[in-house]
Amino acid sequence: MGKYPFGEYASRYMDSVRGVYAEETWKTRARRYRRMERRIIELKEQKRISTMSPKSMTEEDVREYILHCKSFLAQTDMVHEVNALRNLLLFAGNHAVDVCMNHNPGLRPRNKPSRKASMDEETYQRILAKSAQIDPTDYPRVRAYTLVLLCLNAGTRNKEIRLANVEDLDIANWVLHIVHVKGEDSYGQTRDVPIPPEIRQLVSIFLLGRKKTMVDKNCDSHALFPSNSSPDGYCSGNTLRNYKNMVERDLGIKFDLRQCRRTFGQRYLDRDLDIESVSVLMGHSTTRMTETFYSRRRLDDAMRKARGAWKEGEDRKEGQRGRCRIIHETLVDNGLWAVFRTSG
Repeated sequence: MGKYPFGEYASRYMDSVRGVYAEETWKTRARRYRRMERRIIELKEQKRISTMSPKSMTEEDVREYILHCKSFLAQTDMVHEVNALRNLLLFAGNHAVDVCMNHNPGLRPRNKPSRKASMDEETYQRILAKSAQIDPTDYPRVRAYTLVLLCLNAGTRNKEIRLANVEDLDIANWVLHIVHVKGEDSYGQTRDVPIPPEIRQLVSIFLLGRKKTMVDKNCDSHALFPSNSSPDGYCSGNTLRNYKNMVERDLGIKFDLRQCRRTFGQRYLDRDLDIESVSVLMGHSTTRMTETFYSRRRLDDAMRKARGAWKEGEDRKEGQRGRCRIIHETLVDNGLWAVFRTSG
């Protein structure tokens, strides 16, 4: 092993799992190991751990690393961090992470499910209103707002919109065919999502600008959002985030593309679409995933529906009382009430 054994083991481990994980997942994990290597080097220089080699790290080294990370990483990130360290050390034949967790159960990160906030309706309407004011010849800005509003109205994951082809956007029926779904090579299923009328004009303007740009640059790309430099013609995740950042700067707001996906589900629920349909549109296999991490009926909406259910019940009772009064009055008018009571 060379001067930086952690990075060398990490490279060998990532080579061994290439093709096992989806490409985006593989890249994300590779970036995590690069960040971990920088922390390991820092701790070794501070003499807080004894080695940088995954093969030789001790239980105490693992404990020191986890305590260091707990000071600045969120709980969910800690789950990924510990799992990544465990996998790498096991690859090197080292069980130090398992030993450390058994001897220090309080260090074990808990992945508590949490549903993060979606975008509020006022912010969404600001984005929509601003998109209607854009100069149609300002292609970069049209592209940025089209990206954001498509994410908000189609509930796409980063990969799904990044790898979308222009042919996947059916403007005859206004449907986006989402092909490159999560788990596309195994459990994932393609899905269709309707594009609402309120963004169709913007999308049409974007498609015209996209076509003109392709002609001006004398290039051809199937990508819905073509790259200027990538050999496969598709934008990187960072490029899409740069487009999104343009919208943020215009309006003085902050959000991420994952929030757009949560907002998609929440807006449909707020418009009384049932949770089963929302779950299908989001590409989830169960409604539990949708409700736990993305969208759930709001409390005030549930209260409104509950009050409505009470009112419907009262209306039914009032209707029954009204029918009883009519029957009673009919019997009295025809001199049959006394006979009815006697027979009863």
